[in-house]
Amino acid sequence: MGKWSGIIPRQLEAEVLLDSHNRAPKRPDTVEFHSRAVQRVVGAIRQRLDENISLADMASVAYMSRYHFNRTFRQVTGWPPRRFLSKLRVEAATRMLLNTDSSVTDICLDVGYSSLGTFVRRFSGVLGISPRKLRMLRQSPSKNLLECFEPEPDTAMNPLPQHGVIGRVQGPPSFSGPIFIGLFPSPIPEGRPAACATITQSGEFVMSRVPIGQYYVLALGMAWPHTVDDLFRYDVALRGGGQLVAGGQSTVRCDDIVLRAASATDPPVLLNLPLLLGKNRELRKPA
Repeated sequence: MGKWSGIIPRQLEAEVLLDSHNRAPKRPDTVEFHSRAVQRVVGAIRQRLDENISLADMASVAYMSRYHFNRTFRQVTGWPPRRFLSKLRVEAATRMLLNTDSSVTDICLDVGYSSLGTFVRRFSGVLGISPRKLRMLRQSPSKNLLECFEPEPDTAMNPLPQHGVIGRVQGPPSFSGPIFIGLFPSPIPEGRPAACATITQSGEFVMSRVPIGQYYVLALGMAWPHTVDDLFRYDVALRGGGQLVAGGQSTVRCDDIVLRAASATDPPVLLNLPLLLGKNRELRKPA
């Protein structure tokens, strides 16, 4: 198995072998077995992002063939293993830029990139800002931070948009905080959405000026932010949605979105909320 096999506890290794060789699990057991296998792999690669991790390495941790593992990983997470790994590296780099004083070059190496130029291009392509500018954003004043979460105009007093998406988000009874809703071309919240909205509590939302296309409606619920760093702590954010809607032709009402806690197999959320919220506020200003 190589160096990766040593990260699996002996009792877990025995359990995996029993599940995979000594019995034919029922369908619910198969789903659970696959989910646990993917969780082990995600946990392992989070700890070893600086290593050159191959598909064969990941499959060995899951105790599957490369083909079976690749298919199973896609089914559980919605992403191919290598692309998921790339997202984990950007997520880890974001945390390091905000929470440490390590140089950009050191962070690049710590998350598994050997080329600083490649790291900067991929990071900037996802978050819309370079690593150095993100670190500068951390140092910017945050006294007007909550202004980013000004509620949308009351839809009861205004006509619905001709080309928009409307809906409702419901968080747990104990949840209190702003909710970001966006339209994305894939079922993963990353990059810049086609349209977005923010609400300060569970309830109705309206997104206007939606371009023509097919989009996934995804929502993120966060605790009230006190610093810019808080707007990047997606690992503890609630999430929900996933419905595919057709935008840009008429007003569409999507299904109600129920927020839930993140699971171990959820893909990373790679958004730059300060940038997105600022742009959304500009769009809402009267001409």
